[in-house]
Amino acid sequence: MRRLAVFVDAGYFWAQTIQAVFGRKADRSQVCMDYPSLRVLLLETAEREFADASLLRIYWYDGPGDNGKASEHSQIESLDDFKLRMGTRNRLGKQKAVDGLIIADLIGLAQNKAITEALIVSGDADLTPGVVAAQGLGLRVHLLSLGNGEATSPYLKAEVDRKCRWNEWDIYSYAAAFMSSPAPAVRGATRRANMAGRETQAQLAPHSPVAGHVVAAQSAPDAALSAQAQPSQDSLPCLDESTPHADGLRIIAVSCHEQLSEEEREEAKTGRGLPPEIDRKLLYLARRHFGARVGDADRRELRRQLKELLSADSLLVGVQ
Repeated sequence: MRRLAVFVDAGYFWAQTIQAVFGRKADRSQVCMDYPSLRVLLLETAEREFADASLLRIYWYDGPGDNGKASEHSQIESLDDFKLRMGTRNRLGKQKAVDGLIIADLIGLAQNKAITEALIVSGDADLTPGVVAAQGLGLRVHLLSLGNGEATSPYLKAEVDRKCRWNEWDIYSYAAAFMSSPAPAVRGATRRANMAGRETQAQLAPHSPVAGHVVAAQSAPDAALSAQAQPSQDSLPCLDESTPHADGLRIIAVSCHEQLSEEEREEAKTGRGLPPEIDRKLLYLARRHFGARVGDADRRELRRQLKELLSADSLLVGVQ
């Protein structure tokens, strides 16, 4: 029976996540992390890439904060299937001994026949000798890269058995920037949401049972923000504390709907749920708006509203 363990180098994970969110270096405290969504994405990746393997656990390797364990470490410890492994920090505050811990666990689990597959989330060339040694014990070692592949050592990539990657939208499904002030775009998004609701209700009232709901007329995506491109941090609307929660959810759904291409809209209409890529875009926008974890009830409502908007597209075509 195949069994898999996942080994996450937190230093690499944070560096790539921050790069995807900000496009530059930033402090971890500036990132709004949805840890349960991160867990789900890791489990989905493991199931997709290793369909017939069972999961042993996910090992998370990091150095301590200035005062020992940081709040992010407590968040990791609270997740099911995760095990926190702490290294040390040098005088410059950089983590150390993490590579050694990963290699020791790789070889130890391989020697004990506890796993047959290892998925490493790292880009560090220092892991390469350990990967080769573990493979010599019969372990298959695979690599998960985040964002730009240039941050991954070519020596490490050359030695692993298989490679997969999370793109920017995967990263946006669990991470967003904390917002300190509202962006001007919120006024435009609010106007579009309100106008869309009024216009579509007027058009659909004689034809559809959903006429009483707020739905959006079709609109062209912003030229600076295509659905296939990485969203601009400045072009996305955000909310302030004075915006009613229900209005915020509506604005998010309308914003996401506006950014979808015709192909994505057609794909989303074919199944009961939203395609994963579209769902990640929707949740990314939600975290950009609220700057905090989006609860299960809000997720369900966002998905319902977006599906309603997509259904309205078809009805509008029929009306025209």
